[in-house]
Amino acid sequence: MQELMKQPSSWLPNGINLNLADQFRPFSFTEELQLRLEELLEKNKENLLNSDEKAELAGLLELERIFSFINTKLAS
Repeated sequence: MQELMKQPSSWLPNGINLNLADQFRPFSFTEELQLRLEELLEKNKENLLNSDEKAELAGLLELERIFSFINTKLAS
C-alpha cells in the first residue's frame, strides 16, 4: 500500500532550522529541504511526480502549514 503522505515528523531531526533570533520566523526548513520542496512543486506543476514524490510533497506542505501556524502564534 502506497503512503499518502510522508510523516512531517520525519524531517524534524535534520530538515528544520530553529532561528531564535528571528521572532517572526523561528521555525523554517533547512536550505536543502526548501530546495527539495521547490523542486517537487515544480515537478507537480508539470504532472511529473511519482507516488513517492506525491507523498513527500504532501508531508512537506503539511509541515509548512504547521510552521506557518506556530510562527504566527509566536509572533503575536
